[in-house]
Amino acid sequence: MRLLRSWLNPIYRQLLARKIQRSDCIRLNVGAGGTKYSGWISIEKELLDITKPNDFSYFFAQKKISKMMAEHVVEHICEKEFLDFLRFVKDYLEPMASIRIAVPDAYHPSEYLRELTKPGGLEPGADDHKVFYSIDLLREIALKTNYKLDPIEFFDEKGFFHSDVRSWDNGYISRSSLEYKGLFINSPVEYQQMYESIPSHLREQFIEKNITYTSLIVDFINA
Repeated sequence: MRLLRSWLNPIYRQLLARKIQRSDCIRLNVGAGGTKYSGWISIEKELLDITKPNDFSYFFAQKKISKMMAEHVVEHICEKEFLDFLRFVKDYLEPMASIRIAVPDAYHPSEYLRELTKPGGLEPGADDHKVFYSIDLLREIALKTNYKLDPIEFFDEKGFFHSDVRSWDNGYISRSSLEYKGLFINSPVEYQQMYESIPSHLREQFIEKNITYTSLIVDFINA
């Protein structure tokens, strides 16, 4: 199967390049993991790796990107690779283009959930996590790379939740407080583990806002 995929990838790249050239407005869903959304071009790592500038020059030498989204992708690369990506991708972005990033939240107040999602955590796939991002770390990264940061959903350093989901125009994030119906929802035992690992003064917000697993979601704006 791997051999067949490597043989087909050049064909897929050519077809994708033609689709991009025919598109009037480029919206990219990178590291898509099989997800597809209307009006968006979904691309897997095998065809476009966000750590490789040459992949972007191949597809976007003639076209600029209007919007990009990466749901639970950048935690799988190191911080330097993320910084390098944000810098080189500017050459392929329209003015005021947005890059929507969703990652596990290092400030989530549940110790149990942090143990699942941290680098080397217990959740499937977390063994490959490289960085545990917080809203403060992403603000620092935006300053270093000359982007405006628009926070969408996050816990602050004191463990309080903030959400300002005005629309999904800049990219639909399934693992968000409004949309996610996965982890803990159907498991009273796991939910109790999550809830009891939250400091008592922070628990009420989980009931009031009906939240469990959330992502840290921000938009990097090419201002």
